[in-house]
Amino acid sequence: MRNRLLTRLGVIGVAGLLLQLVLPHLSEAAGLVVACLPIAAAGWYAAASFWRQARVHRGRQRAGVLFGAASGALLGGSYSLYTVAGLAGGHQWLETAADLASVSAAVVAVPAILVAVPPFTSWLARGTYLIDVATVAGAIFATAWQFALAPVAERLEPNQRAQFAVTVVAEILAASIALMVMSRVDSRHYRAMRVLAAGMGMFALAALISMHNQTQGLPWYASGLGAVYLIAGLIIALASRDTLDADQNTGTRSQLDGVWSTLPHLPVIIALASVAVPYVATGTLSPVLVGTLLGTSALAVVRQILNSLVVRQLFVDLEEQRHRLDHLAHHDNLTGLPNRAAFHARGDAVLAQAAPGTVTAVLLLDLDGFKQVNDTLGHAAGDALLTGAGERITRALRSGDIAARLGGDEFAVVVPQVLDLGDAVAVGERILREFARPMVIAGQQMCVRGSVGVTVTSEPGRTLDQLVHEADTALYEAKAAGKGQVRAYRIPSREIGVISSPTV
Repeated sequence: MRNRLLTRLGVIGVAGLLLQLVLPHLSEAAGLVVACLPIAAAGWYAAASFWRQARVHRGRQRAGVLFGAASGALLGGSYSLYTVAGLAGGHQWLETAADLASVSAAVVAVPAILVAVPPFTSWLARGTYLIDVATVAGAIFATAWQFALAPVAERLEPNQRAQFAVTVVAEILAASIALMVMSRVDSRHYRAMRVLAAGMGMFALAALISMHNQTQGLPWYASGLGAVYLIAGLIIALASRDTLDADQNTGTRSQLDGVWSTLPHLPVIIALASVAVPYVATGTLSPVLVGTLLGTSALAVVRQILNSLVVRQLFVDLEEQRHRLDHLAHHDNLTGLPNRAAFHARGDAVLAQAAPGTVTAVLLLDLDGFKQVNDTLGHAAGDALLTGAGERITRALRSGDIAARLGGDEFAVVVPQVLDLGDAVAVGERILREFARPMVIAGQQMCVRGSVGVTVTSEPGRTLDQLVHEADTALYEAKAAGKGQVRAYRIPSREIGVISSPTV
């Protein structure tokens, strides 16, 4: 896909070079026709292609495509008028209308190009982008003023200054946005818009070269202008062959993408060089250049301030994201309780830190009749039941106790520093009393029922896995005895204790 695009761009470049070589050998009228006719055809082709694409887009993308179609139509109309003017021997009103249509094409192309800018994540990013556009525009203006605009401005009549200002602003703004789009978007997803931006940037360059040629009294096609015009028109026609959406190009990121990102720096470097060299030679600068450089410097300072804010916000976002990921890694998504991995990590830590002689309890609990709720009322009701159960388990515990959902309808609790086995059993009974309070599930009032197995230890070196196994054995006995009970694992004799809560 990328090789095909490069081939087409190569063909366009050769066509522009051939035109530039031919133009000096043609009369002015013939040269205008030969140069303008293919550009007019390219503009109308782009308008038709964008218009066809508008039928498959919606919202912001559709608006961008329609702006592209309007810009292509204005471009085609402009160079059609230039062609007619060349054939008719030149009429001032035709050339004026063509100039107006050409400037309008650049203005209308701006919103089409902006569609290619990926959405901004914050107002800081948006502000930074606008400052970058303004900085690039100032740099382009400084260079253009030094080489082309200043001589033109000196020769303008008062009634021509407004048109001159509108033309310059439109072309420089289009070029600045084009450079920013070409540097910001990546070739995998926005190749078409990068090509369109390149075409508009070429037209902006052509406008500046045209002013230079007029000031120096050169033929209109001099300084490579004929080639630049043709290449710009054909590039826009090429861009219209793709949609304004992300391309289907899913290849690896181009090695040239890093080069694209440096494009906005080039006008700044060129501007500094174009201003520094004459200043060294003459020791003076025009007030326009001084104002432009001061404004650009001020924007650079603001840009650095915004950069620091953006970096700070990135750190905050990354820290929040780290906390979210850490929470997701160690907590159950449904109930918000610690998951199995977190339960084992925290439980092992409690056992390791337990003072000699203190008693630690482990409770294992599952819900009675949970499958029936899931089967009769649906999985949403089952999820609501699990969430409610997690909340009630938490309410029955102290702040330092650990409750977790191990999976399914199975929950586990670690209670450090209980008095004895009876105290641990009392914790299980509190949980079942919380369960006995009615809750509304899927519009029906019901009571959660559960069975609890309890074990305790005061012996050093015992593992959480051992205690969970004992609690699971006690839980099995509680369910076998009729459910809705608390059963304790008798550690001294390794027998199941008949300690229950039959009233629950």
